Amino acid sequence: MALSYRIIFETYNTADSAEVSRSHILCEDVITKPSSLLDLSMGLKKQIDMLQKAQDHLLSEKLKVFSGKKRCSCCKGKLIKFGKHSSAFHDVLTDHKVTMQRLKCSDCNHEEPSTIRTAFNGIESAELIKIQAELGATHSFRESEKIFEIFSSKRRKINNHDRIKNVVEKVGESLEGLANEEAEILGVEPALELIVNVDGGHLKTTEDKRSIEAMTSVIYRPESLETPEGSTRASIKSKNCAASALDDGQKQMINNTIIAALKQGLCPTTKIIALCDGAKNCWTIIDALEPLALSVERILDWFHITMKIKNIAVQGSHKEKLDKVKWHLWHGNSDTATIRLDELIESCSEKTSGKLIKFKTYIENNIHKIVNYNDRKEKGLPFTSNLAESTVESLINQRCKGHQHMRWSRKGLNPLLQLRAAISSKDWDNKWESAVLTALSN
Repeated sequence: MALSYRIIFETYNTADSAEVSRSHILCEDVITKPSSLLDLSMGLKKQIDMLQKAQDHLLSEKLKVFSGKKRCSCCKGKLIKFGKHSSAFHDVLTDHKVTMQRLKCSDCNHEEPSTIRTAFNGIESAELIKIQAELGATHSFRESEKIFEIFSSKRRKINNHDRIKNVVEKVGESLEGLANEEAEILGVEPALELIVNVDGGHLKTTEDKRSIEAMTSVIYRPESLETPEGSTRASIKSKNCAASALDDGQKQMINNTIIAALKQGLCPTTKIIALCDGAKNCWTIIDALEPLALSVERILDWFHITMKIKNIAVQGSHKEKLDKVKWHLWHGNSDTATIRLDELIESCSEKTSGKLIKFKTYIENNIHKIVNYNDRKEKGLPFTSNLAESTVESLINQRCKGHQHMRWSRKGLNPLLQLRAAISSKDWDNKWESAVLTALSN
């Protein structure tokens, strides 16, 4: 016996499901014996075609309901029909032409919205905007365009790289506006202790300056650190991030960091452990948190100390002496470390001594923030930001510095950072609907 299948779209009376008002065949075909994985499924293009037809019928029915109003939204006068409008609508995988009834008030001549754009503030579904924003935040705009092309089985103008860039900017800007309306701060369990990492990165710019600096902060509770079974490397299971590239005296960065800390449970009884690179602008952000906490312990981040030492290329006996400097710093002997640095500077070439002098200045500027790192490690206390560095990498370096041809403006970079911070904090799942609707209304 030969078998076939048929997939049907039906419109029916809710009170009586047997009463079908309209029925449309979306697709039908013969069921054949599959010979390989190539013909086991329906196939992507056929699935999209079926979805296209289903969406066409559903949109038609929904817009009939939308246009079924009887009274003017301005004066409550009677509405009369006068023609129809055809307009475009784009969903995640499909593009549509829809028709809407034009309605005009017989009293005041007000015309009701009769296109997708005028009625709903845009021509894309919220889900499509969400995915465009996510891809644009994690991939280059041209890469995002190609990814859409693969999953849509064709090139679609709605997903070109310029439009994706525009979506990222609009949604990122709407996230900035939502930052001060964080209802989830209320009811958060107070934290006894918080770890705060603040760092920055310089990016190539389209402006006259050589580079612009983007700042990031990562805030988490010590108990959020966990080591997966079979692994020796810990990870942060719950964190909140903040980022900014604005040249506003760090106002946005401080504001976003405070909000991120509050969402992690910052309160007047919280002890903050701050791990920073040592740059003044990093400690300024920590200073802004201090009035909201019980205390702040400032620690010069060991990760950045080791990176700076690694970038000083010395050989032979000079390397042994530099290793001793590192050993003294590891044990918190900063005074001895600076003495050993002076000895090393005198015996090195002018080029190498210049790097050593800069490193010594770095140590002296942060000497009161150097601790016994060895002791903290043995006691299981935080002393390095290497765990948070992967977040900094994902926020700035991976998306913005990995593409050498990329040039950024503050206006274009900042919304992108807001998106990436929300995604990294796992806030995006709760925020995207508000962010997309806010972006559409602007």
